[in-house]
Amino acid sequence: MNTAQGPPNGKKNPMNRLIRTSVFAFALAGTAGWATAQNNLDIGLYQTDGALEVKVRPEADFSGIFSSLVFTIRWDQNSSAGLGEITQDDGVASYMGVQRSGTVREEGGFRYAVYAGFGMTPMSSRGVSWQAGKEYTIARIPVTGQGEFELVNDAYTAERHNNANFYAACGGTDRTGAIYKGLAPASEDGSVLIQPNPNNGRFTLSFTNTDKGDVTVEIINSIGQSVYNETVRDLEGNYRKEMDLSTMGAGAYHVKLKRNGNTTSHKVIYR
Repeated sequence: MNTAQGPPNGKKNPMNRLIRTSVFAFALAGTAGWATAQNNLDIGLYQTDGALEVKVRPEADFSGIFSSLVFTIRWDQNSSAGLGEITQDDGVASYMGVQRSGTVREEGGFRYAVYAGFGMTPMSSRGVSWQAGKEYTIARIPVTGQGEFELVNDAYTAERHNNANFYAACGGTDRTGAIYKGLAPASEDGSVLIQPNPNNGRFTLSFTNTDKGDVTVEIINSIGQSVYNETVRDLEGNYRKEMDLSTMGAGAYHVKLKRNGNTTSHKVIYR
C-alpha cells in the first residue's frame, strides 16, 4: 500500500479533515442496524507473532457503513523498534481501507505513526455483520526491533494541526468509544488481560492458570515498591479481579505474576 504524504508543518492533516467532513452524504445509508448514539466503537492494540493487530469492538450489532477511522500509535524514540507497511484482509479493506497518514514523526522523546481511513460501502453488502462486544481485526502492522507500542490520545495527537486523536464514525455519525487496550509490549502472554490499559487507576486483571498450583499476583510502582500482593493457593482455571490504584499516584505500574515456576511482568499505565 502506498504511504500517504504528510501535511506541511502547522497545517491540519487534509486526509483527516476529509474523512470527518465527507461522510455526511451517505450518513442515512449507514445508520441501519445501529440504534442509539450511546453505541460506540472501541479500539485495542495487540502484539503477536512480530506484528501489531488493531482491533475494534462494537457496543452494539452493526452492519452499515463504517465511515471513518483515525488512530495513532506511539513508541519510544530511543528504542530499536519500527513499523512496517500496514496490511488488511481483503474483506476488511473493501469496507474500511486504512493507511498511514504522512511519515513517522518525532516529538517529546516518542515516535508517532498516524493512521486514517474511510469507507462508503455498507458492510452488509460484503456479507459482514458485527456482533456487540466481539473484537474484529481491522489491520496488521509488522514490527521490527524490540519495543512497546501504544495507542494514544495525548498532547501531541490533540494538537489541532496533528488532528490525530482516536476517532471513529459509523453511518456518518461520531461513534468514538474508548481505547480499551492501549499498550502492546514486545512480548505478551495472551492469557493475561489488563482492561482497560491505559486506565484511571481502575482495571480488571484476568488470566488462566492451566496447571494447578500456587499463583502470586504483585503490583509494583515506578520506584519498585509493592503496592499489592496476593497469593492464591492451588489455582486451576480462571482468575479475575477488579484492581483499584486510584488512591495511588498516576504513572507506570507493573503486574508481576509468579506461576508454575515462571515470573512474567505486565505494564499498566495509570493516567
